[in-house]
Amino acid sequence: MLRRSQTTLLTTLLVIAGLLFMSQFPTISPVSNTRPDDTDSSLIPFNTDSDDDGIPDVHEFLFSDNLSFSAVDGRLVTMNGLNSSSPDADEDTDRDGLNNTEEYCWPYPDNCNDPGFSRGLTGELDENSERMYLDPRRSDTDGDGMPDGFEVWMCARAGGFDEISQRYFCPYFDPLNASDASDDPDGDGFDVNRDGFLSVAEQYTSPEEYQYGMPSNFTTELDGLWCYATLPQGSILTQWPFISTGANASFQNLLSACTTNVTGVVGEDLWLGTDPLLDDSDRYSWDGFAVRPLYPSFGDGMPDGWEVHFGLDPLNRTNALLDNDADGWDVNRDGFVSADVSRTDSALALGEALSNLEEYYIHNDEGNTVRSGLKEVQIGVNDSSFKEYPLTFNAIPGHLSVMHHDVRSILVEDSTAYYLTRYGITSMDFETQTTQDQWFPQGIIGYEAIFVESDTGPHSIAIATSHGVHIAALQVDGFVEPIESWSSSEAIEVFAIHQLAIEGSSQQLIALGADGEGMVLEVSAGGQLTQTFDLGVNFKSALAEDGVVVTELEHGTVPGGGLVLYIGTERGMMTLESATGRDDATPSWRFFFDPNPSDIPNKIDDLRTLNLGASGNPAEVQALKLDGPNVQNPTVLWIGTPSGLHSLNLQLNDMSFGGLLEHPGNDADELAKSNNIHSVYPTGDEILVGSSA
Repeated sequence: MLRRSQTTLLTTLLVIAGLLFMSQFPTISPVSNTRPDDTDSSLIPFNTDSDDDGIPDVHEFLFSDNLSFSAVDGRLVTMNGLNSSSPDADEDTDRDGLNNTEEYCWPYPDNCNDPGFSRGLTGELDENSERMYLDPRRSDTDGDGMPDGFEVWMCARAGGFDEISQRYFCPYFDPLNASDASDDPDGDGFDVNRDGFLSVAEQYTSPEEYQYGMPSNFTTELDGLWCYATLPQGSILTQWPFISTGANASFQNLLSACTTNVTGVVGEDLWLGTDPLLDDSDRYSWDGFAVRPLYPSFGDGMPDGWEVHFGLDPLNRTNALLDNDADGWDVNRDGFVSADVSRTDSALALGEALSNLEEYYIHNDEGNTVRSGLKEVQIGVNDSSFKEYPLTFNAIPGHLSVMHHDVRSILVEDSTAYYLTRYGITSMDFETQTTQDQWFPQGIIGYEAIFVESDTGPHSIAIATSHGVHIAALQVDGFVEPIESWSSSEAIEVFAIHQLAIEGSSQQLIALGADGEGMVLEVSAGGQLTQTFDLGVNFKSALAEDGVVVTELEHGTVPGGGLVLYIGTERGMMTLESATGRDDATPSWRFFFDPNPSDIPNKIDDLRTLNLGASGNPAEVQALKLDGPNVQNPTVLWIGTPSGLHSLNLQLNDMSFGGLLEHPGNDADELAKSNNIHSVYPTGDEILVGSSA
């Protein structure tokens, strides 16, 4: 019995060991391989390409079924599947501009089966790691509104072909990724509500650009690609919108797939829609006698999305000078409104018509297309936290509002915020949800507001205006006192104001304007203007002789030195070693630039150059902010200019600038706008930068 038990135990152990040994081998599945590139003729006893057309049988089996469906207008669409027993590699059944070989090889070129061509598997993996291929029976495999051939052509045009890996990478035009249906790579949408964000509804997306002018019942499988071809010649031009053929062609079937149901306006081999990679696509003009192609010039000065929104033709430059709504003005009252005859500024000024182009210029407002006003967004939160405050006259009673849309300065103390606008100041108490407006007397314009602070905190607000400086004391409830109680300086125009970094029972402010205008003011702890002083003679003389307009001010202690006043102007930055601005100190230029002849030498080696396409003076100071471990010990001065963000190391007196800033939320924003810095706010751990983008 003992020997039998041992034998049984040994047999059991051998069986278990055998099972463990067998478990180390992969499962042998009777299912045939569905990856064409995984087939190996040395292991499979039949030819994997029966018709010898370069497309493996297993791939042709995947797409062998015929498809039938109804077009939007009821027409029957029947697409034949691939045939593994008859060569069909060069056919383009779905009329998407790609033959069956090109669809099989994607994302590799059509020579992917050539001997020696090094590549991985064709097709791409989806989010579930399933391999997917272009469908030769469907013109738009991913269903994003752009046929496969158009996306592939656009990908190649955008530089998507990688010479090293010999394959295509397409961030915006991927025929196997439907997410690019909502992309607007050229940023030519129209911000209808002017909130600074292009919503999906406001974008002029790539599918919309491809389909521009297309009949609503157009079906690619029946009608072809939305392009025009003068077969068999083809275009010798390779740039958009021309489709080349022969030696210049990347995809041989595109021209033959173009629709024959329409005639191109220009009568050449080209795409019929607008350009998804060019924000101003106008490519021909109509002069009343003939259609004139514009190549190689494009555009009429109005973005495609703006033209489409207002029913204009984004392909016809001529409509730029039309006055569609006839809202011009007969200046000389001769009974005729003279037309604009040219897009130059001088010609537009001569014409009495208010042309479409001029209306766009008014909307564009020199790049200030976002509707001004008071807006709010939480840091680190997406666009869903965006909030816009209404104007007081248009607000629902009991809701927070701002008196005017042109907000110049924002100050915050505890739960109360103060907003200086062009025509007055609004106070908002977020705890009690109440608003108070103080309107300036007619004719007074506000430029900048600051807190006047003692050791215990702010006690009043100083406002630089077109008619001097006004001091408004803060009441116990946090709101500013009535305007009748404000104290004011003499009525000279001052643009910038700053509290001097000197101690005392009262506070001293410096306010500067243009051409040497300015003053030093003393304000009591009760928020009353007690004295006004003249600027130092040398300081005032330098400002007047150089004819500068002061834009920004900062005052602080240099490490290991005394107090320095930093004066930002429209042409550069001055420094003045002075505690009061009233002594004999003479300012010097830290950097300066004037495109016109000047007695002051240009000095901009430390400044970043303007981005391509940017305008303005690279030395204009639009923001100044001292920063350091505490207010009393600044170590760096942040400087914002149209050319970028700069920093001045106060200890080394060394100036440097940041790299190329890019807008994190909108790929289409121009780099020139992203680097036009208007505000700087240090938080301790990072720097918040406000730009034109």
